Amino acid sequence: MSKQFVLLLCLSLLHSSVLFGKELTGVSLQYFNANELTRIPEYFSGKEYTGKMVYCRTNQEREGLYFSFSLNQYFRKLLTEKNIILSVIRSGRTEIERFTFSLPVIEEGKSEIFLGLTGKDWTSNKVKPIAWQIELKNSNEDLFLLKKSFLWSHD
Repeated sequence: MSKQFVLLLCLSLLHSSVLFGKELTGVSLQYFNANELTRIPEYFSGKEYTGKMVYCRTNQEREGLYFSFSLNQYFRKLLTEKNIILSVIRSGRTEIERFTFSLPVIEEGKSEIFLGLTGKDWTSNKVKPIAWQIELKNSNEDLFLLKKSFLWSHD
């Protein structure tokens, strides 16, 4: 192979890794009851205090299963006017449930997103997801990000 071809190949790989290599890492799952999400400032103001978190829920209720991940500058730029689709397979079931979250405007200083399956959408801390997938899409359904659990890829 010529040096020029190798150089071109390396540059194209570097370029594609810069564009598409950003990956959502560190997705955490946790069930919270409403009291665990109530902060002291709420007792004084009567409004939910979110601190550095952005909460997106399927219902107004707070109790439920939350998928959380860090929000860095790269994702902050990607998340304007986009939807997050969370797909889940629950233990004891085989069907896929899809939940769509419209993201609010993300204020400066927010560092973590919590996607909550709350209220009637996830009623028990005993039920666990077997597999899950998170997709970030724009209004044209173009896929910008895909993150899935290990078992999502398996039949």
